Parts: sequence; C-alpha cells; structure tokens
Amino acid sequence: MAEAAAKNLAETIQHSDQLFDENNFQEAYDLLVKSAEPESYDIKWRMARVIYNLSKSAPSPKKEELIRESFQFATDALALNDKDYASHKWYSILLDAKSGLDGIKERITQLENVKKHMLKAVELNPNDATSWYILGQFYYGLADLPWYQRKIVSTIFAAPPSGSYEEALDCFEKAEKTKPNFYSMNHLMLGKTCQALKQNDKAKEYLALAANVVVLNEDDKQAKEEAAKLLKKL
Repeated sequence: MAEAAAKNLAETIQHSDQLFDENNFQEAYDLLVKSAEPESYDIKWRMARVIYNLSKSAPSPKKEELIRESFQFATDALALNDKDYASHKWYSILLDAKSGLDGIKERITQLENVKKHMLKAVELNPNDATSWYILGQFYYGLADLPWYQRKIVSTIFAAPPSGSYEEALDCFEKAEKTKPNFYSMNHLMLGKTCQALKQNDKAKEYLALAANVVVLNEDDKQAKEEAAKLLKKL
C-alpha cells in the first residue's frame, strides 16, 4: 500500500513538473490539488510555486488572494522541510511578494529575512539558476532603491541591508552560466544592470535577447515589453 502511494506521488510530481515547465500552470495546479497526499512537502512547495505563477496573470483582487494563498503553502513547506533548497527559495520569493502587498514599510522590514532564505537556497543548491536570479533581483532592488525608501530602510535597521549593481550582475551572470537562456527576465535584468553600470554594449546585447523572446508566459511578455522600451533609449 505504502509503495503504491509513493509511486502515485512520484508520478504526480513528475507530471506536474512537466506541465509547469511547459507553462501549463492551471493544469499543473489541477493535478496537484487532486493529489492523494496534499500534506506532503513535495506537494506543498509545488502548490506555492504554481499558485504564484497563476497570480501573475490574475486581475487585482484575485492576484492578492492567490499570493497570500501561495505564501501559506510556502510557509507550510518550510515547516515540513528546511533542509531542501526549494522550501527556502519559494518562501523567500513569497515572503517578498506577500510583504509587498502589506505596504512598503512591511516589505522593507522583511528584507533581511528574504535575503536569509535566498542565501540558504543558493547554499543548498548552487546549481539552481532561478535561485541565483532571485538573489540578483534582491541586490539590484537594494542598489536601485529610490531615496525615500532608503530613508525608511535607515529608520528600520541600525545596519541596513546593502546591495550593489556589481553584486546583482555577479548573481545574474552565475544564473546564466548555470543554465544558459533559461529565463527571459534574467536577460532583461542583465541588460538593466549593465546599463546601470554604464556597460552599454553588453546592455544592448542582453536587452536584445529579452526583446526577441518568444512569449510563452507573463514573465516573457513583461521582459519583451520592458527590454524593447529600454533599447530605444540606448
């Protein structure tokens, strides 16, 4: 009986991962929801991942609802297994997304926590390109903070978390080296970071890759539109 359940779970995981990789997020969700073991760690973090991706194309009130639901799954997954990179990765992503819904002060308050889980994800699996991308986003976000948000940061933290464009570039390059052409948003962020560092030739190269992506999901759409706009200014 236990053997059959384990086989069933393994098949569900394999099929849902395949659907996810093909950008069939709703189908992946429908499959995971019907799992015979909804309380298992492997189902929990995948539910967090797929609901978050569904939130990206959802209209406003629904988007918030899905992010909060996704955060709950990520929290449960982390409680079940804090030795796996996926739990830290998705908790980090969803803590940032959820705290962003709760206002700029809450998002800034959670910065150190978000960073801690990102670093843990990279430490546990340095070969996961997306984790490097997320860490790069974190450093870029800190380097790119507007002055009024910097003010909030300095009032919340005695020693505010820091991030530079150089650190961001290093992470985005590691992501690309780990898995070339894996994500249009990584090309976009490489372009934006090179632009911030006045490396305009490299910026054009990366932005062109993002602008010419074949759109398969919401992230591709965003990367393509933003890269096209930035290229016109370079």
